Amino acid sequence: MKYITVFIDGSPYAESVCDHAAWAAARLNMPVALVHVLGRRSEVSSQPTDLSGSLKLGARSDLLQKLANLDQERATLGRERGRAILDDAVARIKAAAPAIEVQPRLRNGDLIGAIGELERETRFAIIGKRGEAAGFAQEHLGSNLDRAVRTFERPVFIVSHAFRPINRFLLAYDGSPSTERAIERLTEGSVLRGLECHILSVGSATPAVRDKLQAAAGSLRNAGFDVTEHLQTGEPEKVITKAILDLDIDLLVLGKSGHSRLRQLALGSTTLELIRTCKRPVLIFP
Repeated sequence: MKYITVFIDGSPYAESVCDHAAWAAARLNMPVALVHVLGRRSEVSSQPTDLSGSLKLGARSDLLQKLANLDQERATLGRERGRAILDDAVARIKAAAPAIEVQPRLRNGDLIGAIGELERETRFAIIGKRGEAAGFAQEHLGSNLDRAVRTFERPVFIVSHAFRPINRFLLAYDGSPSTERAIERLTEGSVLRGLECHILSVGSATPAVRDKLQAAAGSLRNAGFDVTEHLQTGEPEKVITKAILDLDIDLLVLGKSGHSRLRQLALGSTTLELIRTCKRPVLIFP
């Protein structure tokens, strides 16, 4: 069975993650795997460096035992907190989409490990732009986000701070393999089916560029999308950001590889910059 795999934590983005998950699950009538990853435990007690040369053997053993007990208490509290986070998230999703099956899953380890384990059963993943450690730092992405998007071979839905109804989306199309795969996935059946579609290519208006843009738009139209084409020149980040505002876009769709002129970073510089600065949710296709 395929799931929408939703990664939840205690960050300010948690409510938005739940709201977007309910929206997507209701549109697809698909179950949700709701995952909270506890993270790796501290190894303070198992790696006691120099406690103090003045401690006698009995005192040192006593301190080690206290540290071990503290580790255990922290682990227990972490699990209780994780279950509470999952319980609240399940309640929020079910309140918005009562008919949807939600499976809460509490996992040890790290986010990247969980992604690898769950990938096969995942249709696409939903994650917050920033995690607990990032707080409200507006120009800082969550520390795991880049790794998560690079690692996952499924689409990743990165949510903004607050949910707003999604009625129209913008596909930033550069002709790269990842954007071609995005077109293919959208035409096969998507959570975005029935929404107003804008497809934007940034570059010179050569016949070859126009032909590729028109072919991509035609594929989407044949799949039932109401499509408007846009071809503009300029810096991709600036042009796309302006189009989001001018067209009142609710969701940005990107390919993982980024624009062809900027590929030196793992996701492409343009892709990373748009994820970082965009105030709308972003759907990344591998």
